[in-house]
Amino acid sequence: MTKFLRFTLLLIAFLSLFPLYTRYKAASAPIPAGVYLAGLELSHLQDAAEIEKTLVAGFQEPVAIYYHETRLVLRPQEIDFQIDTGAMLAEAQQYLNGPDFIDIALRQLAGLAQRRRDVALRYTYDPQKLATWLWQVGQDLDHPPNAARALPPQWNWRGYLEVDPSQATPPSFVGTVQRDWQWTLGTAGQTLLIDESKQPILDALTDSTFARASERPADPQPLGRRTVRAADMRDAQASMKRTAHLVLQESPPLPLSMEALGRVLDSYTSDFPGFAAIYVQDLTTGEEANVDVDVAFSGMSTMKVAIGSAALRQLDDFHDVGQWMDYALGESSNFAANLLLQWVGQGDIYAGGRQVTEMMQALGFTNSFIQTGYEDRSDIRQIVTSANSRTDWNTNPDTHLQSTPADMGRLLAEIYRCQLGQGLLIETFGKDITPEECRVLLFYMSHNEFTELVWGGLPRPTQSWIIHKHGFVNEAHSDLALVWGPTGPYVIAVYLWRAGWMDWDTSNSTMKDISRIVWNFFAYKAELEGIETPAPPLLSPPPNYIPVNHYRSRAATGG
Repeated sequence: MTKFLRFTLLLIAFLSLFPLYTRYKAASAPIPAGVYLAGLELSHLQDAAEIEKTLVAGFQEPVAIYYHETRLVLRPQEIDFQIDTGAMLAEAQQYLNGPDFIDIALRQLAGLAQRRRDVALRYTYDPQKLATWLWQVGQDLDHPPNAARALPPQWNWRGYLEVDPSQATPPSFVGTVQRDWQWTLGTAGQTLLIDESKQPILDALTDSTFARASERPADPQPLGRRTVRAADMRDAQASMKRTAHLVLQESPPLPLSMEALGRVLDSYTSDFPGFAAIYVQDLTTGEEANVDVDVAFSGMSTMKVAIGSAALRQLDDFHDVGQWMDYALGESSNFAANLLLQWVGQGDIYAGGRQVTEMMQALGFTNSFIQTGYEDRSDIRQIVTSANSRTDWNTNPDTHLQSTPADMGRLLAEIYRCQLGQGLLIETFGKDITPEECRVLLFYMSHNEFTELVWGGLPRPTQSWIIHKHGFVNEAHSDLALVWGPTGPYVIAVYLWRAGWMDWDTSNSTMKDISRIVWNFFAYKAELEGIETPAPPLLSPPPNYIPVNHYRSRAATGG
């Protein structure tokens, strides 16, 4: 009787609850409470079409893809990314049966929070289209490492509270100041890693961030009651922020180099209204920077350095020709240069020209020659060289005497090495040229105190150690200089040509800028490498020196 009564009571309870259970089960379909599809709580939606629309609307939104700091947009349709809503709904229905659903129903009946049950996002996409999309991104944005570069001067307004102490302006200064040419390191190279970048994109495409506002637990509702949380869904759509960062391989920026200096100088002169050629040699390392240095130019007064070098081979004493050198190199006298050239040729100025040419040839400077003296107006066929045979540039060089920035720059570099007892001049001519003679030649060159062109571009011209020789003809200007820079000595040769007439303002301002760019390059190198500027030499006159002028060069007087 007791067993029958117990069975009867259970049967009555079951029959009483079954309609409620059945009704709640029907009301819970297709997604029971607490069951999340792709991280989204959508149990308030009962229509499968509406569920699919909600999922598709969110997961078909574009994704922000970042290549470093560059923002790209990937639309899921571009790679055929699609949500498989049917598979997810079928998996969600397993929670409408068995112990899981009883747990869901009892929690709902008792007003308890539901235990979360997740159905993973089911999707498909075209792997080949994703790989192609990434490949195109790499083609567009991958870049090799960049070399150091120079930032041009810039005018800035400064109030009295903003004065930069390095600008040497007083505390009360208000106005504009100009930033100097400023070198900076290049940027790192970047290469997109396609295979490694696929997963971050898929993670972004399957991210349900757009609906996180609806992830908080739903308010308990009475059995059989369904409420659509429209406000939550609007908030969710508004907060969509799906992003991915592509995986990049970084290569370090290129080190500061003379090659980088050459590129900057080439870029600076690219809009010069004529033709510019520049040669720079770091005498500490022997490295060079070049911009079109093998184009033939008129020899100009710059060629007097070669005449002085040829004279060294025949010198026993500077007493005979010292003043000619002083006038030719210090005062740029054409008359004195012709006398010196005639002396080199043992009374024959043409033989002297051949001696200079043969010396340059022996040193490997095959684009330089002298056939006659200065101011010779005779019609003479030029000696054919590789420099004057070029067809890309023609600076209308003087047929009497020609050279190139490379030849003259390297000659001056060898004169510097010669005074140290090293280099081509001593190796080629042995005892015919001595370090003492080369040092005296530099001493005479130091008497050229024309403080414009390369000299004028140095940051502190009146305090600079520099010796140089400049030269002018109607269509071309040149300057050849040995400068004691922040890392030690360097040679710079600048040649400018303009058809018809090379005007002074263009020439002077261009050479000053070139000189400042080069100086600041070595200053930046000294800063990066911790180089302390070595002490420059003091050039001494030869015995029995008779000055032809009152010179104040720091190279010869030490300041």
